[in-house]
Amino acid sequence: MKGLESGKDKVKKICEVLKKETLEPAQHEADQIIATANAQAQKIIADAQAKAEALLLEGKNTLERQKNVFQSSMNQACKQSIEFLKQEIENKLFNHELSSMITKQMQDPKVIAEIISAVVAAIEKEGLETDITAFVPSVIPARNVNTMLAQNVISKLREKEVVLSSLQGGVAVKLQDQNITIDISDQAVKDLVSQFIRKDFRDL
Repeated sequence: MKGLESGKDKVKKICEVLKKETLEPAQHEADQIIATANAQAQKIIADAQAKAEALLLEGKNTLERQKNVFQSSMNQACKQSIEFLKQEIENKLFNHELSSMITKQMQDPKVIAEIISAVVAAIEKEGLETDITAFVPSVIPARNVNTMLAQNVISKLREKEVVLSSLQGGVAVKLQDQNITIDISDQAVKDLVSQFIRKDFRDL
């Protein structure tokens, strides 16, 4: 019996030695491999998360840039559209409608007579002693204007009547002694009116 137990002890010791010399190093190596694998896995996960966050941020920044570019383009397009519409309105309304309206008004004999009378009144108010020549559009019969002028106005006219000219509308009054011509033609009025109207319009 004693010999049998002694044999068992030897086998047990051999197993322990084998375990210590082979299994434990293998287990230790396996633990190291697992630890390394876990560390690498954690690094891969961290790198993937960092890359995903970077891609997400880049995508967000790209989207924001595209949004800003789109917004800027829309704003610019709106401004250009408004300017285009203003230009169209200005060309069609101011350059055509306004021009036609002023020319028509400035070819009215009554309006022309009132302008001449106003100029004569202003000259008298300033105490100027001078004869004047009133040039009117040739498209209007001179007598149509003359008949609307008061006698004191007629007396101030060097020719005692208005003089037909190449004006399209309005009046050009020449102060003979001063050698000055006051331009109240349709074109002068158009330019003056357009300056004020366009300024107000462009301020919109």
